[in-house]
Amino acid sequence: MSYTLAKWALWLIASAVIGVTVGWLLRGLRRNAAVEPSAEDAAELELLRDRVADLEPIAADHARLHLELEEAKASAAEVKRSAARVVSETPAPAAPTGAAAAADPGVVVERDRLAALVVEHETTIGDLRARLWNHEARIGELQSQLSSQNAATAPPEPDLEAGAAVIGEKVRFNDLTVVEGIGPKIADMLHINGGIKTWWDLHNADAEMLRSLLAAAGPRFQIHDPGSWPHQAGLLARGQWQEFKTLADALKGGR
Repeated sequence: MSYTLAKWALWLIASAVIGVTVGWLLRGLRRNAAVEPSAEDAAELELLRDRVADLEPIAADHARLHLELEEAKASAAEVKRSAARVVSETPAPAAPTGAAAAADPGVVVERDRLAALVVEHETTIGDLRARLWNHEARIGELQSQLSSQNAATAPPEPDLEAGAAVIGEKVRFNDLTVVEGIGPKIADMLHINGGIKTWWDLHNADAEMLRSLLAAAGPRFQIHDPGSWPHQAGLLARGQWQEFKTLADALKGGR
């Protein structure tokens, strides 16, 4: 009888060990599936890269046009000054006779030449301005598409219980204060002044824009360096808990 009971006890223990092992393996598989991007996410990421590739040459051309416009304005201003100087230095003829009459045609030709140059430069300036407006509209359109695409590719809600187990404290979804260096006051400021309400919003935020928000919020906020915040937020949004903890432990107050 005791042998039978012992045999059943061993079977129960073995079953429990097998069940725990299988459960652990399935949980690891689910976690890996959550971290690895799907085919749809990969396609959206490739589309984002294409949008950025479209935006970069347009932005460079935009800057070049700005420079050309400033140069054209400076050249037109110099031509106008030359024309004004020619007119001011030329005495008004009372009666163009003799030598004065012979000199007047040259002055008129020079004045007409300068006037034609002014018209030419003003035409160039108008053309550059039109091209700049077109580029600005295109840049705005691409930036809007990028923002929409970023919002559309936000990953699903990660396993918060797994995050709490790794980090060592309860984790609330999209709680910005989980990011090393962000406290409740900074989180409220980011919500109100920056429209940043989720980990994914913060992940897609530009570090320079975050610094501007901190600077505008006052001296006590300026001591913080947000350079690592977007990366930290991206790890949180994707549920990469161990990577986040390693990074957060290496940081000192977010600096």
